[in-house]
Order: sequence, then C-alpha cells, then structure tokens
Amino acid sequence: MLRNLTWVAILLSTVAAHCVLAQNLAGTGCGIRDGVLVHGLRSGRDIALTFDACPTRNVPGFAAAVVDYLSRESVPATFFLSGRWAQKHAPALKQMAAIPAFELALHGFAHRHLDGTNPADIQKEIDDGRATLQKLGVAPAPLFRPPYGETPAALAQAARAASVTPVLWDVAPGDPDAHQTAEMLERSVLQHTRGGSIIVMHVNGRGVGTAAAVPKIVNALRSRGFNFVTVSVLLRACQSDSTTPRGNP
Repeated sequence: MLRNLTWVAILLSTVAAHCVLAQNLAGTGCGIRDGVLVHGLRSGRDIALTFDACPTRNVPGFAAAVVDYLSRESVPATFFLSGRWAQKHAPALKQMAAIPAFELALHGFAHRHLDGTNPADIQKEIDDGRATLQKLGVAPAPLFRPPYGETPAALAQAARAASVTPVLWDVAPGDPDAHQTAEMLERSVLQHTRGGSIIVMHVNGRGVGTAAAVPKIVNALRSRGFNFVTVSVLLRACQSDSTTPRGNP
C-alpha cells in the first residue's frame, strides 16, 4: 500500500509541474521544451490519447477492456510500453500490435527513475526497452515517455543518441489513484483538454477507473469536435508548424 501511495504522490507532483510547463509554452503552437513534447498544436483540434504500461504487481496487469473498446471504435491511441511489462504480457503486446489505429512506443525497460542519472544510463534504459520489444516482434515508434515524467538535463543528450523524442503530457487525470472514480477521471479530462493535448492514462492494471471512463471520455471529446490521432501525428504537425519556437527543437 505504501508503495502505491508513494507512486501516486510522485505522479501528482510531476503532473503539476508539467501542467505549469505546458501553460508557459507558445500560445497557438506546440509545447516543446528542451526537445520534450508536452502538447501539439493549440490552434488545431487534434489530440492524442496515450496509455502507459509500467511494470506492476497489480492483478490483472493488463486492462484488456480499454484496448477492446478502442479497437472496436477505431480510436487511435499511443501506448508507451516498458520492456518488463511487455515480457510478462506478450499476448497483450501481440494483440495491440495487430490493431492498425494503435501506435506502440517506448517507456524504458525497468521503469527506473531518471533524475540524477547520466546520459549513458538513460540511453541504456531506452535501448534495453526497445530491444525487448523488438525481440517480441514489435518495431516501436521513436518516442520515449520518461518513467515518472522525470526530465533531467541528461535526457536531451540520451534521447538524441537513442534517436527518440521524449513525450510527456498536459492532461493527467491521475488514474493510478484508487480514489479517482471513473466520473472524476472523465471530469478532469474534459476540463483540461485543449487542441493538441496529450492525455495520459494507464493500461497496466494501475488504472483503477480507466476502463469505465475511457468510453465516456472519447464520446464527450468527439462531441466537442476533437479528433484523436497518435502522438507521431501530433509531432509531425509540430515539426511543420511555423508558430512553434525553433529554439526548442
């Protein structure tokens, strides 16, 4: 229990920090700072629904209902998968890889803290996660979500060496928190989503109310005129956008 509470506290603190970060970025352009993508174009209506799969002792360790719904409704989504999670859930990995609307990306191997780590160790975490997915038959997109949302200065060098783009978020309803009901998750997402938003939730068993919330979230956001795309689609739009500051590649 203490382990879970500590993890939730870390998540909430990083969420708060990165929400401030996102708000301080360019008004209509993309949220990119020190090479880390926080959100896509504010001037558009494309948004990205993302799910992390972290190593977990939770049972079940895979929220199949989330994937089944997204597949059935053809909702594009990006899944950031840790190597250790993939090793334990190979059938789920194969299922997700076969769905055309899904994009599979990197969440490291062991979900280690990156703060205080040197570039070589960060690169090893990225490369080990990628090698694990490749051994399991998946070619991941060159996108990396840092565990716990930690973005130390060493991340930029490691990401360049590993040829990946780090990806955070600007909407985090906090679904690992057991106190967050499906209704609370839905309300949080609808309150904070804007054009270009990257929404983060979990598909690794920590998402307590996620399966019940996702259909309501998708329907509500679609009714507001938002269009779901993968993170790679958001990133390509950022790279071609003239309003995004070129000083933050």
